[in-house]
Amino acid sequence: MIQNRFRYKIISLFLVFILWIPLSRTVCAEEHQEKTDEGATPTQAEEEVWTGIDVSIVGKYATKYGHPPRDPYINTDKGDLLLFVFTISGVIGGFIIGFNVRKLFYEK
Repeated sequence: MIQNRFRYKIISLFLVFILWIPLSRTVCAEEHQEKTDEGATPTQAEEEVWTGIDVSIVGKYATKYGHPPRDPYINTDKGDLLLFVFTISGVIGGFIIGFNVRKLFYEK
């Protein structure tokens, strides 16, 4: 009896969390209006503002100490390789989670 109540509490908390994620953007969203200049183009400084930490910090020190940046071994920026990697990892993670939930809650 106690195990069933605990199981239902865990499942209900999980469902509330899963449902809150998509609803949070609509419930808690603020309106944001941007001012646009139709003839304005971004300058060089504005484009470099959004560089990542690997380019701005790590790249600077790597070049300073004699290791210039190079292309990665597996370039995930081209095509759908990154989407494929995330899909495969999600399938594997879902299988592991599902298998362990079955072992924990349903098998004696």
